[in-house]
Amino acid sequence: METPRAAGRHTIVRLLGSGGFATVWLGHDPELDAPVAVKILGEHWTHRADVRERFVREARLLRRADSPRLVQVFDIGELPDGRPYFVMTYADRGTLEDRLAGGPLPLNEALRIAREIILGVGELHGLGVVHRDLKPSNVLLRAAPGDAGASGGEGERVLIADLGIARTDDRLSSLTLPAGSPGYMAPEQAQIDGAPDRRADVYGLGALTYHLLTGEPPRTPPVPPSGLNPAVPPRVDAAVLRALEPDRERRWPSAEEFGAALADATSSVDTDPLPGAPPAAVARRTRLPRRRTAVAGAALAAAVAMGGAAWAVAGMGGDGSAADDAHSRYLRAGSDVPRPYRDLIVRAGTWCDMPGLSPALIAAMLKAESGFDPHLSDPAKDEYGIARWTPKILVFWQPGGLNNPEPRPAQITPELSIPAMGRYLCFWGKDLKGVPGDPALNLAVSYRSSSKTVVKEGGVPARFMPYAEKVRRYLADYRPR
Repeated sequence: METPRAAGRHTIVRLLGSGGFATVWLGHDPELDAPVAVKILGEHWTHRADVRERFVREARLLRRADSPRLVQVFDIGELPDGRPYFVMTYADRGTLEDRLAGGPLPLNEALRIAREIILGVGELHGLGVVHRDLKPSNVLLRAAPGDAGASGGEGERVLIADLGIARTDDRLSSLTLPAGSPGYMAPEQAQIDGAPDRRADVYGLGALTYHLLTGEPPRTPPVPPSGLNPAVPPRVDAAVLRALEPDRERRWPSAEEFGAALADATSSVDTDPLPGAPPAAVARRTRLPRRRTAVAGAALAAAVAMGGAAWAVAGMGGDGSAADDAHSRYLRAGSDVPRPYRDLIVRAGTWCDMPGLSPALIAAMLKAESGFDPHLSDPAKDEYGIARWTPKILVFWQPGGLNNPEPRPAQITPELSIPAMGRYLCFWGKDLKGVPGDPALNLAVSYRSSSKTVVKEGGVPARFMPYAEKVRRYLADYRPR
Protein backbone atom coordinates (compact mmCIF):
# COMPACT_ATOMS: atom_id res chain seq x y z
CA MET A 1 0.00 0.00 0.00
CA GLU A 2 1.52 3.30 -1.10
CA THR A 3 1.44 6.02 1.54
CA PRO A 4 -0.10 9.21 0.17
CA ARG A 5 1.84 12.33 1.06
CA ALA A 6 -1.15 14.60 1.36
CA ALA A 7 -4.90 14.88 0.87
CA GLY A 8 -5.57 18.38 -0.28
CA ARG A 9 -3.94 20.71 2.22
CA HIS A 10 -3.77 17.94 4.86
CA THR A 11 -0.39 16.28 5.40
CA ILE A 12 -0.57 12.51 5.88
CA VAL A 13 1.30 11.39 9.00
CA ARG A 14 0.71 7.63 9.29
CA LEU A 15 -1.76 4.82 8.72
CA LEU A 16 -4.32 4.34 11.47
CA GLY A 17 -6.34 1.45 10.11
CA SER A 18 -7.65 -0.29 7.03
CA GLY A 19 -10.70 -2.28 6.00
CA GLY A 20 -12.20 -3.97 2.99
CA PHE A 21 -13.15 -0.75 1.23
CA ALA A 22 -11.10 2.07 2.71
CA THR A 23 -8.10 3.13 4.77
CA VAL A 24 -7.92 5.81 7.46
CA TRP A 25 -4.83 7.92 8.00
CA LEU A 26 -3.79 10.33 10.71
CA GLY A 27 -3.44 13.70 9.03
CA HIS A 28 -2.41 17.19 10.04
CA ASP A 29 -4.18 20.39 9.04
CA PRO A 30 -1.38 22.98 8.74
CA GLU A 31 -3.72 25.96 8.64
CA LEU A 32 -5.53 25.01 11.84
CA ASP A 33 -2.49 23.19 13.32
CA ALA A 34 -4.74 20.29 14.32
CA PRO A 35 -4.85 16.51 13.82
CA VAL A 36 -7.53 15.07 11.55
CA ALA A 37 -8.52 11.63 10.27
CA VAL A 38 -8.47 11.14 6.50
CA LYS A 39 -10.53 8.31 5.03
CA ILE A 40 -9.47 7.18 1.53
CA LEU A 41 -11.30 4.73 -0.72
CA GLY A 42 -9.24 1.62 -1.51
CA GLU A 43 -7.47 1.71 -4.86
CA HIS A 44 -9.21 -1.50 -6.02
CA TRP A 45 -12.57 0.26 -5.84
CA THR A 46 -11.61 3.57 -7.45
CA HIS A 47 -13.16 2.78 -10.83
CA ARG A 48 -16.41 1.32 -9.47
CA ALA A 49 -18.95 4.11 -9.79
CA ASP A 50 -21.38 2.43 -7.38
CA VAL A 51 -18.73 2.05 -4.67
CA ARG A 52 -17.53 5.63 -5.10
CA GLU A 53 -21.12 6.80 -4.72
CA ARG A 54 -21.56 4.84 -1.49
CA PHE A 55 -18.30 6.25 -0.16
CA VAL A 56 -19.32 9.81 -0.94
CA ARG A 57 -22.81 9.12 0.40
CA GLU A 58 -21.39 8.28 3.84
CA ALA A 59 -19.50 11.59 3.87
CA ARG A 60 -22.63 13.46 2.83
CA LEU A 61 -24.73 11.82 5.54
CA LEU A 62 -22.19 12.73 8.22
CA ARG A 63 -21.86 16.27 6.89
CA ARG A 64 -25.62 16.62 6.67
CA ALA A 65 -25.97 15.62 10.32
CA ASP A 66 -23.40 18.26 11.37
CA SER A 67 -23.77 17.24 15.01
CA PRO A 68 -21.24 17.30 17.86
CA ARG A 69 -22.47 13.79 18.72
CA LEU A 70 -21.41 12.34 15.36
CA VAL A 71 -18.08 12.22 13.59
CA GLN A 72 -17.94 15.40 11.54
CA VAL A 73 -16.74 15.75 7.96
CA PHE A 74 -14.70 18.87 7.19
CA ASP A 75 -13.60 18.38 3.60
CA ILE A 76 -13.89 16.04 0.64
CA GLY A 77 -11.82 15.65 -2.50
CA GLU A 78 -9.74 13.38 -4.71
CA LEU A 79 -6.10 12.36 -4.59
CA PRO A 80 -4.00 12.86 -7.74
CA ASP A 81 -4.53 9.17 -8.60
CA GLY A 82 -8.31 9.63 -8.56
CA ARG A 83 -9.13 8.06 -5.19
CA PRO A 84 -11.82 10.00 -3.30
CA TYR A 85 -11.21 10.94 0.33
CA PHE A 86 -12.90 12.84 3.11
CA VAL A 87 -11.47 14.53 6.17
CA MET A 88 -13.14 14.00 9.53
CA THR A 89 -12.83 14.25 13.29
CA TYR A 90 -9.83 12.58 14.90
CA ALA A 91 -10.92 10.96 18.17
CA ASP A 92 -7.85 10.99 20.41
CA ARG A 93 -9.26 8.83 23.22
CA GLY A 94 -10.01 5.74 21.21
CA THR A 95 -13.24 3.79 21.08
CA LEU A 96 -15.83 2.74 23.59
CA GLU A 97 -14.56 -0.80 22.96
CA ASP A 98 -11.16 0.22 24.33
CA ARG A 99 -12.79 1.87 27.33
CA LEU A 100 -14.89 -1.17 28.14
CA ALA A 101 -11.87 -3.45 28.00
CA GLY A 102 -11.25 -2.43 31.61
CA GLY A 103 -14.60 -3.79 32.75
CA PRO A 104 -17.94 -2.15 33.61
CA LEU A 105 -17.91 1.60 34.09
CA PRO A 106 -19.05 3.46 37.21
CA LEU A 107 -22.83 3.77 37.10
CA ASN A 108 -22.93 7.53 36.56
CA GLU A 109 -20.34 7.38 33.77
CA ALA A 110 -22.10 4.46 32.05
CA LEU A 111 -25.39 6.35 32.07
CA ARG A 112 -23.73 9.57 30.86
CA ILE A 113 -22.22 7.83 27.84
CA ALA A 114 -25.45 5.92 27.13
CA ARG A 115 -27.38 9.18 27.19
CA GLU A 116 -25.02 10.80 24.68
CA ILE A 117 -25.17 7.81 22.32
CA ILE A 118 -28.98 7.75 22.46
CA LEU A 119 -29.16 11.47 21.72
CA GLY A 120 -26.79 11.05 18.77
CA VAL A 121 -28.82 8.19 17.30
CA GLY A 122 -31.98 10.22 17.83
CA GLU A 123 -30.43 12.98 15.70
CA LEU A 124 -29.68 10.45 12.96
CA HIS A 125 -33.26 9.22 13.06
CA GLY A 126 -34.46 12.80 12.81
CA LEU A 127 -32.61 12.99 9.50
CA GLY A 128 -34.22 9.77 8.28
CA VAL A 129 -31.07 7.65 8.79
CA VAL A 130 -30.95 4.22 10.47
CA HIS A 131 -27.40 3.31 11.55
CA ARG A 132 -27.80 -0.52 11.65
CA ASP A 133 -24.36 -1.20 13.18
CA LEU A 134 -24.29 0.27 16.67
CA LYS A 135 -21.49 -1.34 18.68
CA PRO A 136 -18.67 -0.21 21.00
CA SER A 137 -16.06 0.07 18.24
CA ASN A 138 -18.32 2.49 16.34
CA VAL A 139 -18.53 4.88 19.30
CA LEU A 140 -15.50 7.15 19.53
CA LEU A 141 -14.24 9.27 22.41
CA ARG A 142 -12.60 12.66 22.04
CA ALA A 143 -11.14 15.11 24.52
CA ALA A 144 -13.18 18.31 24.71
CA PRO A 145 -11.39 21.04 26.71
CA GLY A 146 -13.84 23.18 28.61
CA ASP A 147 -16.76 20.75 28.36
CA ALA A 148 -16.46 19.59 31.96
CA GLY A 149 -17.75 22.73 33.58
CA ALA A 150 -17.26 26.38 34.32
CA SER A 151 -13.89 25.77 35.94
CA GLY A 152 -12.47 24.83 32.54
CA GLY A 153 -11.58 21.22 33.28
CA GLU A 154 -11.14 18.78 30.44
CA GLY A 155 -14.28 16.99 29.37
CA GLU A 156 -15.04 14.35 26.81
CA ARG A 157 -17.27 14.02 23.78
CA VAL A 158 -18.95 10.84 22.60
CA LEU A 159 -19.10 10.50 18.82
CA ILE A 160 -21.00 7.99 16.69
CA ALA A 161 -19.07 6.77 13.66
CA ASP A 162 -19.33 4.52 10.61
CA LEU A 163 -22.44 4.96 8.50
CA GLY A 164 -21.15 2.44 5.97
CA ILE A 165 -24.26 0.23 6.16
CA ALA A 166 -26.69 2.94 7.26
CA ARG A 167 -29.99 3.22 5.42
CA THR A 168 -32.16 6.21 4.73
CA ASP A 169 -35.93 6.33 4.79
CA ASP A 170 -36.20 6.01 1.04
CA ARG A 171 -34.39 2.65 1.13
CA LEU A 172 -35.84 1.04 4.25
CA SER A 173 -38.53 -0.78 2.30
CA SER A 174 -36.13 -2.32 -0.24
CA LEU A 175 -34.62 -5.81 0.03
CA THR A 176 -32.26 -6.15 2.99
CA LEU A 177 -29.76 -8.90 3.73
CA PRO A 178 -28.15 -9.94 7.02
CA ALA A 179 -26.01 -7.04 8.30
CA GLY A 180 -24.79 -5.89 11.69
CA SER A 181 -22.57 -7.13 14.49
CA PRO A 182 -23.19 -10.10 16.79
CA GLY A 183 -24.35 -9.21 20.27
CA TYR A 184 -25.66 -5.81 19.20
CA MET A 185 -27.87 -6.37 16.16
CA ALA A 186 -31.61 -6.88 16.40
CA PRO A 187 -32.99 -10.33 15.50
CA GLU A 188 -34.59 -9.00 12.33
CA GLN A 189 -31.16 -7.93 11.05
CA ALA A 190 -30.13 -11.58 10.82
CA GLN A 191 -32.98 -12.33 8.40
CA ILE A 192 -33.09 -11.89 4.67
CA ASP A 193 -35.51 -9.04 4.01
CA GLY A 194 -35.96 -8.44 7.73
CA ALA A 195 -36.60 -4.77 6.80
CA PRO A 196 -34.85 -3.26 9.84
CA ASP A 197 -36.16 0.18 10.80
CA ARG A 198 -35.42 2.60 13.66
CA ARG A 199 -36.36 -0.06 16.17
CA ALA A 200 -33.30 -2.06 15.07
CA ASP A 201 -31.20 0.84 16.35
CA VAL A 202 -33.23 0.87 19.58
CA TYR A 203 -32.12 -2.73 20.09
CA GLY A 204 -28.53 -1.71 19.41
CA LEU A 205 -28.84 1.12 21.93
CA GLY A 206 -30.21 -1.32 24.48
CA ALA A 207 -27.27 -3.68 23.89
CA LEU A 208 -24.75 -0.85 24.19
CA THR A 209 -26.36 0.41 27.40
CA TYR A 210 -26.37 -3.14 28.79
CA HIS A 211 -22.65 -3.47 28.00
CA LEU A 212 -21.90 -0.11 29.61
CA LEU A 213 -23.73 -1.12 32.79
CA THR A 214 -22.44 -4.69 33.10
CA GLY A 215 -19.13 -4.86 31.26
CA GLU A 216 -20.39 -7.39 28.70
CA PRO A 217 -22.89 -7.50 25.84
CA PRO A 218 -26.27 -9.13 26.49
CA ARG A 219 -26.78 -12.83 25.94
CA THR A 220 -29.93 -14.52 24.71
CA PRO A 221 -32.12 -14.24 26.67
CA PRO A 222 -30.51 -11.42 28.68
CA VAL A 223 -30.50 -11.43 32.46
CA PRO A 224 -31.38 -8.05 33.98
CA PRO A 225 -28.33 -5.75 34.17
CA SER A 226 -28.67 -5.67 37.95
CA GLY A 227 -27.99 -9.42 37.96
CA LEU A 228 -24.43 -8.58 36.89
CA ASN A 229 -24.17 -5.15 38.50
CA PRO A 230 -26.26 -4.75 41.70
CA ALA A 231 -25.86 -0.95 41.52
CA VAL A 232 -28.25 -0.79 38.56
CA PRO A 233 -31.72 0.47 39.67
CA PRO A 234 -34.72 -1.77 38.91
CA ARG A 235 -36.31 0.79 36.59
CA VAL A 236 -33.14 0.88 34.52
CA ASP A 237 -33.41 -2.90 34.22
CA ALA A 238 -36.93 -2.53 32.87
CA ALA A 239 -36.00 0.20 30.38
CA VAL A 240 -33.02 -1.70 29.00
CA LEU A 241 -34.80 -5.05 28.77
CA ARG A 242 -37.65 -3.46 26.84
CA ALA A 243 -35.12 -2.07 24.35
CA LEU A 244 -33.80 -5.63 23.96
CA GLU A 245 -37.18 -7.22 23.20
CA PRO A 246 -36.75 -9.74 20.34
CA ASP A 247 -40.18 -8.70 19.02
CA ARG A 248 -39.69 -5.16 17.73
CA GLU A 249 -43.37 -4.41 18.26
CA ARG A 250 -42.69 -4.65 22.02
CA ARG A 251 -39.57 -2.47 22.03
CA TRP A 252 -39.45 1.23 22.65
CA PRO A 253 -40.72 2.70 19.39
CA SER A 254 -37.95 5.29 19.17
CA ALA A 255 -34.55 6.26 20.54
CA GLU A 256 -36.15 9.33 22.10
CA GLU A 257 -38.62 7.26 24.11
CA PHE A 258 -35.90 4.87 25.28
CA GLY A 259 -33.76 7.85 26.27
CA ALA A 260 -36.65 9.48 28.14
CA ALA A 261 -37.43 6.25 30.01
CA LEU A 262 -33.76 5.83 30.95
CA ALA A 263 -33.52 9.46 32.10
CA ASP A 264 -36.68 9.12 34.19
CA ALA A 265 -35.39 5.90 35.74
CA THR A 266 -32.08 7.53 36.68
CA SER A 267 -33.24 10.98 37.75
CA SER A 268 -31.57 10.46 41.14
CA VAL A 269 -28.22 9.45 39.61
CA ASP A 270 -25.75 12.23 38.83
CA THR A 271 -24.65 11.59 35.26
CA ASP A 272 -22.83 14.90 34.75
CA PRO A 273 -19.03 14.99 35.03
CA LEU A 274 -17.70 16.81 38.08
CA PRO A 275 -16.77 20.42 37.28
CA GLY A 276 -13.05 20.83 36.78
CA ALA A 277 -12.33 17.09 36.98
CA PRO A 278 -11.62 14.64 34.16
CA PRO A 279 -14.20 11.92 33.56
CA ALA A 280 -13.83 8.85 35.74
CA ALA A 281 -12.89 6.82 32.70
CA VAL A 282 -9.89 9.02 32.00
CA ALA A 283 -8.46 8.07 35.37
CA ARG A 284 -9.41 4.44 34.77
CA ARG A 285 -7.56 4.44 31.46
CA THR A 286 -4.27 4.87 33.24
CA ARG A 287 -4.89 1.51 34.90
CA LEU A 288 -5.58 -0.33 31.65
CA PRO A 289 -2.84 -2.55 30.21
CA ARG A 290 -0.40 -0.56 28.10
CA ARG A 291 -1.29 -2.46 24.93
CA ARG A 292 -4.85 -1.09 25.09
CA THR A 293 -3.81 2.56 25.12
CA ALA A 294 -1.22 1.93 22.44
CA VAL A 295 -3.75 0.63 19.90
CA ALA A 296 -6.59 3.01 20.72
CA GLY A 297 -5.94 5.43 17.89
CA ALA A 298 -5.56 2.67 15.33
CA ALA A 299 -8.64 0.82 16.51
CA LEU A 300 -10.88 3.86 16.34
CA ALA A 301 -9.72 4.66 12.85
CA ALA A 302 -10.12 1.08 11.69
CA ALA A 303 -13.68 1.14 12.93
CA VAL A 304 -14.37 4.19 10.78
CA ALA A 305 -12.44 2.75 7.84
CA MET A 306 -14.41 -0.45 7.69
CA GLY A 307 -17.64 1.14 6.51
CA GLY A 308 -19.46 -2.08 7.42
CA ALA A 309 -17.11 -4.03 5.15
CA ALA A 310 -14.47 -5.43 7.50
CA TRP A 311 -13.55 -5.99 11.11
CA ALA A 312 -10.80 -4.28 13.10
CA VAL A 313 -8.02 -6.55 14.35
CA ALA A 314 -7.08 -5.05 17.69
CA GLY A 315 -5.61 -6.06 21.02
CA MET A 316 -2.26 -7.21 19.66
CA GLY A 317 0.71 -6.84 21.93
CA GLY A 318 4.24 -6.47 20.63
CA ASP A 319 4.73 -10.23 20.43
CA GLY A 320 1.06 -11.20 20.37
CA SER A 321 1.16 -12.76 23.85
CA ALA A 322 -1.44 -10.38 25.32
CA ALA A 323 -3.80 -11.15 22.46
CA ASP A 324 -3.21 -14.87 23.03
CA ASP A 325 -4.41 -14.42 26.60
CA ALA A 326 -7.51 -12.56 25.43
CA HIS A 327 -8.43 -15.36 23.01
CA SER A 328 -7.47 -18.30 25.24
CA ARG A 329 -11.07 -18.94 26.33
CA TYR A 330 -11.94 -19.58 22.67
CA LEU A 331 -8.77 -20.94 21.03
CA ARG A 332 -6.02 -23.12 22.44
CA ALA A 333 -2.97 -21.10 23.37
CA GLY A 334 0.11 -21.99 21.36
CA SER A 335 -1.84 -23.37 18.38
CA ASP A 336 -0.93 -22.50 14.79
CA VAL A 337 -3.95 -20.21 14.30
CA PRO A 338 -2.32 -17.05 12.87
CA ARG A 339 -2.42 -14.17 15.34
CA PRO A 340 -3.64 -11.55 12.83
CA TYR A 341 -6.83 -13.55 12.22
CA ARG A 342 -7.74 -14.60 15.77
CA ASP A 343 -9.98 -11.65 16.52
CA LEU A 344 -11.84 -12.18 13.25
CA ILE A 345 -12.19 -15.89 14.03
CA VAL A 346 -13.53 -15.25 17.53
CA ARG A 347 -16.09 -12.79 16.18
CA ALA A 348 -17.25 -15.20 13.47
CA GLY A 349 -17.42 -18.11 15.91
CA THR A 350 -19.54 -16.17 18.41
CA TRP A 351 -21.82 -14.57 15.82
CA CYS A 352 -24.87 -16.33 17.25
CA ASP A 353 -25.89 -19.04 19.69
CA MET A 354 -25.81 -22.06 17.39
CA PRO A 355 -25.11 -25.67 18.44
CA GLY A 356 -21.64 -26.59 17.22
CA LEU A 357 -20.57 -23.06 16.28
CA SER A 358 -17.40 -21.84 18.00
CA PRO A 359 -14.19 -19.97 17.18
CA ALA A 360 -12.39 -23.33 17.27
CA LEU A 361 -14.72 -24.60 14.52
CA ILE A 362 -14.11 -21.51 12.37
CA ALA A 363 -10.36 -21.96 12.81
CA ALA A 364 -10.59 -25.68 11.95
CA MET A 365 -12.60 -24.91 8.82
CA LEU A 366 -10.12 -22.26 7.68
CA LYS A 367 -7.28 -24.70 8.21
CA ALA A 368 -9.13 -27.36 6.19
CA GLU A 369 -10.17 -24.93 3.45
CA SER A 370 -6.90 -23.12 2.83
CA GLY A 371 -4.29 -23.83 5.49
CA PHE A 372 -4.89 -20.18 6.55
CA ASP A 373 -3.61 -18.94 3.18
CA PRO A 374 -5.16 -15.48 2.61
CA HIS A 375 -3.99 -15.49 -1.03
CA LEU A 376 -5.47 -18.84 -2.05
CA SER A 377 -6.66 -18.76 -5.66
CA ASP A 378 -8.45 -21.68 -7.31
CA PRO A 379 -9.97 -20.33 -10.54
CA ALA A 380 -11.02 -23.81 -11.67
CA LYS A 381 -13.46 -23.96 -8.75
CA ASP A 382 -13.99 -20.18 -8.63
CA GLU A 383 -12.85 -20.17 -4.97
CA TYR A 384 -10.59 -17.55 -3.42
CA GLY A 385 -9.08 -16.42 -0.17
CA ILE A 386 -8.62 -17.89 3.27
CA ALA A 387 -12.21 -19.22 3.41
CA ARG A 388 -12.46 -20.36 -0.23
CA TRP A 389 -15.40 -18.13 -1.08
CA THR A 390 -16.98 -18.00 -4.52
CA PRO A 391 -17.54 -14.28 -5.25
CA LYS A 392 -21.15 -14.69 -6.38
CA ILE A 393 -21.93 -16.44 -3.08
CA LEU A 394 -19.88 -14.16 -0.84
CA VAL A 395 -21.76 -11.13 -2.12
CA PHE A 396 -24.80 -12.26 -0.10
CA TRP A 397 -22.86 -12.78 3.14
CA GLN A 398 -20.29 -9.99 3.11
CA PRO A 399 -21.03 -7.11 5.49
CA GLY A 400 -23.80 -5.10 3.89
CA GLY A 401 -24.81 -7.95 1.58
CA LEU A 402 -26.04 -6.84 -1.82
CA ASN A 403 -25.75 -3.22 -0.69
CA ASN A 404 -22.06 -3.69 -1.57
CA PRO A 405 -20.83 -4.88 -4.99
CA GLU A 406 -19.72 -8.43 -5.71
CA PRO A 407 -16.07 -8.60 -4.66
CA ARG A 408 -13.38 -9.46 -7.15
CA PRO A 409 -11.03 -12.32 -6.25
CA ALA A 410 -8.21 -9.97 -5.22
CA GLN A 411 -10.62 -8.16 -2.87
CA ILE A 412 -11.60 -11.26 -0.88
CA THR A 413 -9.51 -10.48 2.17
CA PRO A 414 -9.68 -12.26 5.55
CA GLU A 415 -11.39 -9.15 6.96
CA LEU A 416 -14.15 -9.60 4.41
CA SER A 417 -14.47 -13.37 4.26
CA ILE A 418 -14.03 -14.66 7.84
CA PRO A 419 -16.98 -12.71 9.36
CA ALA A 420 -19.08 -13.82 6.39
CA MET A 421 -18.59 -17.43 7.56
CA GLY A 422 -20.32 -16.58 10.84
CA ARG A 423 -23.25 -14.99 9.01
CA TYR A 424 -23.58 -17.93 6.66
CA LEU A 425 -23.46 -20.60 9.36
CA CYS A 426 -25.88 -18.76 11.64
CA PHE A 427 -28.43 -18.39 8.87
CA TRP A 428 -28.33 -21.88 7.33
CA GLY A 429 -27.47 -23.69 10.56
CA LYS A 430 -31.07 -23.26 11.70
CA ASP A 431 -32.02 -25.90 9.13
CA LEU A 432 -29.87 -28.51 10.91
CA LYS A 433 -31.94 -28.73 14.09
CA GLY A 434 -32.56 -32.38 14.86
CA VAL A 435 -30.07 -33.72 12.30
CA PRO A 436 -28.09 -36.62 13.84
CA GLY A 437 -24.35 -36.43 14.38
CA ASP A 438 -21.84 -33.85 15.61
CA PRO A 439 -23.44 -30.38 15.22
CA ALA A 440 -20.04 -28.81 14.51
CA LEU A 441 -19.27 -31.21 11.66
CA ASN A 442 -22.78 -30.83 10.26
CA LEU A 443 -22.20 -27.06 10.16
CA ALA A 444 -18.81 -27.47 8.50
CA VAL A 445 -20.16 -29.74 5.79
CA SER A 446 -23.11 -27.39 5.23
CA TYR A 447 -20.54 -24.71 4.42
CA ARG A 448 -18.73 -27.02 2.00
CA SER A 449 -21.96 -28.27 0.41
CA SER A 450 -25.30 -26.94 1.71
CA SER A 451 -27.61 -27.36 4.67
CA LYS A 452 -30.14 -28.97 2.32
CA THR A 453 -27.62 -31.70 1.47
CA VAL A 454 -26.88 -32.45 5.14
CA VAL A 455 -30.57 -32.54 6.05
CA LYS A 456 -31.40 -34.81 3.11
CA GLU A 457 -28.60 -37.25 4.04
CA GLY A 458 -29.44 -37.15 7.75
CA GLY A 459 -25.90 -36.05 8.61
CA VAL A 460 -22.53 -35.86 6.88
CA PRO A 461 -22.76 -37.46 3.41
CA ALA A 462 -20.18 -40.18 2.66
CA ARG A 463 -18.46 -38.12 -0.03
CA PHE A 464 -17.74 -35.37 2.51
CA MET A 465 -16.40 -37.67 5.21
CA PRO A 466 -12.72 -36.91 4.40
CA TYR A 467 -13.39 -33.20 4.76
CA ALA A 468 -15.34 -33.74 7.99
CA GLU A 469 -12.56 -35.88 9.42
CA LYS A 470 -10.02 -33.20 8.62
CA VAL A 471 -12.15 -30.58 10.40
CA ARG A 472 -12.62 -32.93 13.36
CA ARG A 473 -8.87 -33.34 13.72
CA TYR A 474 -8.16 -29.61 13.59
CA LEU A 475 -11.06 -28.89 15.92
CA ALA A 476 -9.45 -31.12 18.56
CA ASP A 477 -6.23 -29.14 18.11
CA TYR A 478 -7.86 -25.71 18.49
CA ARG A 479 -10.39 -26.22 21.28
CA PRO A 480 -9.19 -24.75 24.59
CA ARG A 481 -7.92 -27.33 27.04
